[in-house]
Amino acid sequence: MKAIHFNSNIKLVILFTFGSIYFLNAQDKLIKTPNKVTSKDFSVTTNPKVDNNSNALVLFSIGSTEFEGNTKGDFTLVYKETKRVLIKNRNAFDFATIKVPIYLGGSMSEEEQFVDFQASTYNLENGEIIETKLDKASLFKEKYNEYYLIKKFTFPNLKEGSIIEYKFTIKSPYYEYLRNWQFQEEYPVLWSQYQVTIPPMFNYIKEQKGNLNYTIDSISNIFKTYSIIESNSTSSSNFYTVSGNATVAIWAIKNIPAIKDEDFCYSNKNYVSKISFNLQSIKYSEDNTKYIIKNWLTTSTEILKLPGFQSIKENNIWMNNELSKIISGANNQEEIARKVYAYIRDNYSCTDHNSFKPTKEIKQTFNTKSGNVADINLLLIAMLHHLGMEIDPIILSTRDNGVAYEAMPILKEYNYVIAKLKLDSGTYLLDASHNRLGFGKIVLDCFNGSGRIINSKRPILINLSADSIIEKSNTSIFIFNDSLQGSIGKYSKVYGNNSSIEFREKFAKGVKIDFDKEISRSYTSYIKTKNIQIDSLNLYDEPIGVQYDLQFKFGDNDIVYFNPFLSEGITKNPFPLAERIFPVEMPYIKKYIYSLNMDIPKGYMVDELPKSARANLNESDGGVFEYLISKNSEKIQLRCKLFLNKTFYNSEDYSSLRDFFGYIIKKEAEQIVFKKIK
Repeated sequence: MKAIHFNSNIKLVILFTFGSIYFLNAQDKLIKTPNKVTSKDFSVTTNPKVDNNSNALVLFSIGSTEFEGNTKGDFTLVYKETKRVLIKNRNAFDFATIKVPIYLGGSMSEEEQFVDFQASTYNLENGEIIETKLDKASLFKEKYNEYYLIKKFTFPNLKEGSIIEYKFTIKSPYYEYLRNWQFQEEYPVLWSQYQVTIPPMFNYIKEQKGNLNYTIDSISNIFKTYSIIESNSTSSSNFYTVSGNATVAIWAIKNIPAIKDEDFCYSNKNYVSKISFNLQSIKYSEDNTKYIIKNWLTTSTEILKLPGFQSIKENNIWMNNELSKIISGANNQEEIARKVYAYIRDNYSCTDHNSFKPTKEIKQTFNTKSGNVADINLLLIAMLHHLGMEIDPIILSTRDNGVAYEAMPILKEYNYVIAKLKLDSGTYLLDASHNRLGFGKIVLDCFNGSGRIINSKRPILINLSADSIIEKSNTSIFIFNDSLQGSIGKYSKVYGNNSSIEFREKFAKGVKIDFDKEISRSYTSYIKTKNIQIDSLNLYDEPIGVQYDLQFKFGDNDIVYFNPFLSEGITKNPFPLAERIFPVEMPYIKKYIYSLNMDIPKGYMVDELPKSARANLNESDGGVFEYLISKNSEKIQLRCKLFLNKTFYNSEDYSSLRDFFGYIIKKEAEQIVFKKIK
C-alpha cells in the first residue's frame, strides 16, 4: 500500500458523515468487558416475540473497529469481535461452526492478520460450569476464492444446552473496507453493539438499514494522537504523528428478533438491521483531499476504461465477417438489432449472472462463446455499436442482491449489466445472457428500483421499478352442450410476459409430461382434459398460450355442484402469517381477467347462483377484485378480474392484503348448484 504523508501534529476537521447525535441511556449500558458465564446464562428467559422458542439464543454480540498507526507510513484497521451464544438444542449445532472471511489483498498480496483468537464451550454439570477450550490447532483455513480465505473452527464438547463463546481480532491495512455490522442474525439476539473510532482525516458514508429502534445511537468526539512510522530504503525511518478530534460512534440494539425469510420479499438484505461503511475521501491536509468515491460522471468515465468496457466502442473490424453473416437479409436497424441479439442469445453461454465486471476482453468472449453476464452483454453492445447504433451499458443491482445506493457510485453494490438500445422504432432494454429471453425484455430480477447508464457524458438513472411492469394474463373457458358428448369445453389461457419466461425455463428442463399431468390433476374426477397444446413456446417475443379440450361427466345426479373457476381459482392465501415484519413486495403489477361462458347442462336448471361482488384493497388504490355473474334460461356468464395496482405494500397494509385475498378465496370457492329437471 502506498505510504501516506501527513503534516506533523496537524489538526483536521471531522469529515465523518453521520446523522443526528443521540446520547447514551443510562439504563442500557455499553458492554465494555463481558461478565463471566454464570449458571443463570443457561436458563435465560426472553420476550416470546423475540425468542419464539428458537433453537439458539445469542446472549451478546460485540464488535469494535479502531485505527492505529503502523510502520509502513499508514494506518491499520483493528477489528475485534466477541460473541456468546446459548445452543438450546441440536438443531442449532450448525451455528457452532464459525467461518471468518480474511481478505488476501488481491494484487497487493498483503493478507489480513487473524490474531488474539480464543474459543470455549461451557456446560452446566451438577451445578458446576465446565469450560472446554478450543485447541488453536483446531483452527482451520480454506481457500474461498482468489481474494478471500476462510478461518474456520467448530466448538468442542458441544451439547444441547451448551454456551459457546469466541473472540478474535483482525488487523487490516485496507481501511477502505471498514467492517460492516449486522445486528439481526439467524437466531434472536439479546444485545448487539458496534463501536467505531475514526481518525479526523477519514470520511466514510454510512448506510443504515432496518426498522429496529436503537437502544444506543451515539456520536461523540475524542482527541487522539496516532503515531506513524515510515521506513526508508536506508536504515533511517520517518516518524509522524497525526492528532485531532476522532469520531467515536456507538450503536446498540437489544432484544432483536431473528431474521425470517418471508415470501414476497425481494431480499431481506434491504430490511435486516445493519450498518455498512464506504470510504468517500481522505483529507491529508487542508489543500490535499483524495476522493475514493467520486461523482457518477467521473466514475462512469473510469468504468469505460476498464478491460472489457474500453473496447465496446472501438473500431472492432475483426467482427466484420461474422456480422455480415448474422445480419444477412435484414432491411432496417430494428431487424439488424434483432438478428444480432438472437445470435448472441442463442449461441453464447452465460457462466455467471452475478457481476458487472467483465472477466475478459470482448474478442475473447466472441471466440470462446461464453462469459459472465457482463462479458456477453458488452459483446452485444460492441456489435451493435459497430453497426452504427446508439447503445450503452447499464449497471444495476438485482433483487436478490439488494437495493443499491443511488446517490453515489458505491460500485460493490452492483452485480449486473444490461444494454439500452435507442432506435427510431423505440428504446429497448436488452439482455442476451438468458437463452430464452425475447428482444426488448429483461428478467424480473433486474427490476430493483433503478439502473445507471454508463456513459461518459450523461450517466443518468434509468427507472427499473417493479411498478413499471404490468403483467397481463387472460383465461377464457367456453362450455357448451353437445348432443353426443354432453357438456364439453374449450380452455384458453394467454400468459403474461414474465409468466411466459418462467414457463419456458420450466419446459427447458423437460417437464412437458409433468405439465400434462399437472393440468389433469387440477380438475375433479368428473372433468377430463385432452388435446393439450402450447403456443409460442419457442417464439420468445410472444406470450405463451395454452389450450385444451374439456369433457364433463355429470352422470345422472339429481344435484350437481359446479365451481365456475374450475382449476383457476385461488385456493390458498399467499399471506398465511398473522403478522409480518417486512413490507410485501409483489413481483409486478398484476392484471388478471377470467371469463366463463357456459351452456346450462341439458336436463338441468340453476338452483343456486353466486352473487356478483366487488372488493377494493385500500379503497382501490392497492387493488380491485370484481366478480360479475349472470344467467338466462340457457346460459351462464361470469367475468372476474383481479388487479393489483402496485407492487409495494407497507407492513401496516399487510392485514388488509391478507383479508383481501381471504375474501377472494372464499368468493371463488362458491359453487353453482344445478338441479335435475324432473
